[in-house]
Parts: sequence; structure tokens; C-alpha cells
Amino acid sequence: MPTAANIVLADAQATPVNHTFVPIGRDAKDPSIFWYEDQSAANAIGNWRVNISIRRPSPNVKAGDNSKTRSYKVVVGLYEPILETVSNNTVSGIAPAPTVAYTPKVLCTLDIPERSTLQNRKDLRKMVASLLGDTQVVAVIESLQSISY
Repeated sequence: MPTAANIVLADAQATPVNHTFVPIGRDAKDPSIFWYEDQSAANAIGNWRVNISIRRPSPNVKAGDNSKTRSYKVVVGLYEPILETVSNNTVSGIAPAPTVAYTPKVLCTLDIPERSTLQNRKDLRKMVASLLGDTQVVAVIESLQSISY
């Protein structure tokens, strides 16, 4: 079992900036989810977050069961809340509270059959990372283009 440690991810700026996501603990409502947070935003509401969870197959195995329908569900999420641009020109002279305008996010779900081998799991992880760098996938994500045939 890995021990929670900082995760460092570079953004896509012209001069990439490393974002350090520090472990902040388990989700209060779902203890299978572990949260990390980049605490560099000016306001905590704008902190970028990463979550990782694993759901194991039911431990209740009975005679006749097989691993055909049993699998682990691993979910990795990245959330980048963007704060609303606000003006300090209010009647009272007090700036409004920070507000999230929108949140770009990704949820990557890996469905890993219980009978999969270590090599199967290594291939899945490595290939999904490469898949996100494929030019077609990049065009769909960044330019919002459809794939034509």
C-alpha cells in the first residue's frame, strides 16, 4: 500500500509551472476516495484538486462464483476550479467573495478485472497515459474537434 505523498504535475503554460498536490486525506462521505490539493491559489475555493479511489470486488464470494464478473474500479480525478473575475468597484467598496465560475475536470475510470495480471495493469496504465498524448485525442480535447473518417 503506497503512503500518501506529494504529487507534482506540470501545467501546459508556455513556461510550464509545477503544481504540487499535497495529501489532505480521505473523503468524509466516501472513505475509498483520497484527496490531494494544490494549495497555491489565492483563495482555497480555487485550489486545484486530485482524487484517487479504488473499489474492490465484494469480499462475499460463494461457491460457484468466478472472476468473470469481478473487477476493481480505480478512479483518478483532476479538478481545476476557475474563479470568476470580479471587480472591486462595488457600492460598498468591499470586494465580493471569490466564486467559482467553472471547473474543468477529468475522471479516468479503470475497470480492472480481478483475474488481470500485473502486466495487464501495467499496459493499461502506460497506454492510457500515451493515449492522452495522441494527436487525435489532443485535437478533440484542446480544439474540441470531432474525429472524421
